[in-house]
Amino acid sequence: MFKRIVSITLLALLSACAQVGVLTGGGKDVKAPLLLKSSPAHAAINAYPARLVLSFDEFIELVNPIETFRLEPSDAKLSVALHKKEVVISLKGTLNSNTTYSLCIDGGIKDVSEGNDSIYRIAFATGSLLDSLKQHYRVGNAYTKKSMQGVSVGLFASDTSQKARYLAKSNQEGWASLDFLPRDSFYLKAFLDLNKNGIVDSFEPQDQLSLPATPNNDSLAFLLSVPRDIQRSYAFKVKPPGLLLGHLPEEIDVKDLRLNGVQPRCIRLDRDSIMVPLELTESGPLTFSTPFDTLNLLYTEKDLKSSLKGEMLPSAMGNPVRVVWNGFLSNQIDLMKIRLMRQDSSSVVLDSAVVENNALLLYSHSWSRGKLKAVFAPGAVQTSIGQKNGQQTLDFSYAGQEDLGVLMVKFPSSLGGQLVLLEKEGKIIQSHYYLKGSNLMQDTYRNLPPGEYHVVVVDDLNGNGFWDGYRPFTKEPAEPVRRYIKVPKVRANWELDVNLE
Repeated sequence: MFKRIVSITLLALLSACAQVGVLTGGGKDVKAPLLLKSSPAHAAINAYPARLVLSFDEFIELVNPIETFRLEPSDAKLSVALHKKEVVISLKGTLNSNTTYSLCIDGGIKDVSEGNDSIYRIAFATGSLLDSLKQHYRVGNAYTKKSMQGVSVGLFASDTSQKARYLAKSNQEGWASLDFLPRDSFYLKAFLDLNKNGIVDSFEPQDQLSLPATPNNDSLAFLLSVPRDIQRSYAFKVKPPGLLLGHLPEEIDVKDLRLNGVQPRCIRLDRDSIMVPLELTESGPLTFSTPFDTLNLLYTEKDLKSSLKGEMLPSAMGNPVRVVWNGFLSNQIDLMKIRLMRQDSSSVVLDSAVVENNALLLYSHSWSRGKLKAVFAPGAVQTSIGQKNGQQTLDFSYAGQEDLGVLMVKFPSSLGGQLVLLEKEGKIIQSHYYLKGSNLMQDTYRNLPPGEYHVVVVDDLNGNGFWDGYRPFTKEPAEPVRRYIKVPKVRANWELDVNLE
């Protein structure tokens, strides 16, 4: 009798809906279909099958065979058919001589009654020897350090090969395995195949070992990240009445940009986004060009005549409070038309206001804790071409010293060439860069809103002040990250000592 090869048994039970005409009794069936025999048999040698036939001990169903059935190496295409308790896999292509092949079925077969499935593997060789090397892989996220499921780990014949010779997918714990491997040298790549084309695409999380390796029955680690795209601009949109916003990597010089054939004025908002004023641009088609691509947009007459509106940004303790607008502002600010009020409608004295591109910075020596309002009467602010705001009230909260907390952190090793990030609910609240040679063992982080924090220490190997993921052009891995999650909860008006370990 054929010996069943099951790499991993998944005991996941799908919802047990009632079956008309079927009586059930006793315990629920939690066993995956049992593979009784196959043709050719597992570990067969000198086999050149045109098809493989698998016989099971119960009636079965196929689950997305295009994705769940694969042949390694993939020298033939598979056509899968079901006949009651048998699965017939036709091989369309020419198998290479003296090669070990492995048919992998990952969740592609389940029983009819309970939906139990498993992973099956049948190996055969076209020569007189069956390859027997194995390799295990642990896959995780380079930044969060969490295990990743469903990641493809591939062995490629060359660094430029698009299709893997051998392919495995990681399980819930982030482990992937390949066996029946030859003693050959391969390039190893791990990638999350988002578009399911079997190819490593630039926008997909990935990692790669820089040098080829031969399987040696041990374990290898991959830490995935999305490669930084230093050429592509995208997500550009008009924000009426007067702004063009979008993603533009800092590696692209703004001097090389063209808006309708003319170099525009640009403001870089952060590492990968810019803002372009449209105050001198007529309505109609917009052509935005970089050295690598061209984007076509439309700036309508309705956009041009839209109202000027402000948005209050969250403010930490201290001046100023920042209001951003959907157009570049002129310096003609009418302070008499701006009122700051407390919750009880009493006034807060506005000392001054400063324009910074599309932002209005409000300064006061008498800010009050808690909820406040900023009321802008029509014409309080305007753009350089005379577009004015309408009546608008913006609510915001102002934090005092007693509303915020302090973390005094002692690090397990000295800081120098590191970037320290304080994360709260997945967002970076503060970022501190330490120059090489700083040799600090502790530091204090102030003005922190109460809550749970993670401390993230990045080895900034290229010294640019950012965390960089995998770089495919140079085959550099993601910069090392150490995450510290056991940090006491930050409380208002408290100073906490933290020893990171």
